[in-house]
Amino acid sequence: MTAIAEYVAAPARRSVLARPHVVPALLLLPCLAWIAFFFLVPLGLMCWRSLAANGFSLQDYATLFTSPLYAKVMLTTLKAASLATALALLLAYPVAYALTMSGGLRRGLILVFVFIPYWVDIIVRSFSWLIMLGDHGLINKALINLGIVRAPLELLYNTFSVLIAMVQILLPLTIVIQFGAMLRIDRTLVAAAKIHGASPWQAFRTVFFPLSLPGVYGAGLLVFVLSLGFYVTPALLGSPRQTMIAQTIMVEASDLLDWGQASAAGFVLLVITTTIAAIYNRYFSLDRLWGGSEP
Repeated sequence: MTAIAEYVAAPARRSVLARPHVVPALLLLPCLAWIAFFFLVPLGLMCWRSLAANGFSLQDYATLFTSPLYAKVMLTTLKAASLATALALLLAYPVAYALTMSGGLRRGLILVFVFIPYWVDIIVRSFSWLIMLGDHGLINKALINLGIVRAPLELLYNTFSVLIAMVQILLPLTIVIQFGAMLRIDRTLVAAAKIHGASPWQAFRTVFFPLSLPGVYGAGLLVFVLSLGFYVTPALLGSPRQTMIAQTIMVEASDLLDWGQASAAGFVLLVITTTIAAIYNRYFSLDRLWGGSEP
C-alpha cells in the first residue's frame, strides 16, 4: 500500500513542480527571505520607532518639518544630489556613446578604465581627493609651479570638492546604465536617416539621441537616489555648510542617541526616494531600467 500511495502521489508532486511559476518562485524564496529579514523588518522597526519614541506621536516629524536646521540640510542634500546627477549625466553620455560606436579591443579598453574605480573602496577614493585638492596637493602645486596662481586655491571643504568627488564615484555607474540603453538602439535607423540625406550630426540629433533618452532618465533616477544617501564623501571633503541628510541622521543616532528623530528623518528620506521612483514609473516606466519595453 505504501508503494501504491507513493506512486499515486508522485505525479501530483511532479505536476506542482511543472507549473511555470513554481520553480522561479522557489528559486527566489531565499532572496525574498533575505530581503524581508534584513531590509523590510528593520525598515518597519524604523518607521515604528519614529512614531513610538515619544509615546506614539508625530512630535519627531513636527520637529523635522519646522526646524530651520533640517530644512537647510534637506535643501543642501537636494541641491548637491541634483548637481552631481546633472554633471554625471553630462560627462557619462559621450563615454557611453563612444562605447556604443566602438567595438573589439577599443571597447574593452574603455570598459576597463570605466570599471577600474570599482576596484577601490569609496573611502579610499574620497581620501585621494584630499591629496589632490589640498593646499599642498598635486593640483595646487602644479598651478603654483606653472605660475598660474601665487597662493594655493581653496579647493577643499566646499561645494566644489564634495561635487567633484560625488561625480567621480557616480560616473562609472552612469556610464554603464547609459551604455546598456544605447546598445538596444537599432543602428539601422541611424543608417536609414543617413541614406535619406541626413548628415551624421542630424542623424544623431533626430534619431539616436531621442532613442537614448530612456537610458539617460533611468541613469538619472538611480544616480539621484544614490546621491541623496551620500555620507562619507561630504563628511571628509565638505564643511558644516555642506552637511547632508545622511550625516544628520548619523549624528542623531550615534552621537545624540535620538533614535526617534533619526528614524523620522530616515523615513522622510525613504518617502522622497519612493516618490521620485513613482513619478519616474508614471511617465517612463521602471521596466526600462532592466531592458523592458514601454507599456
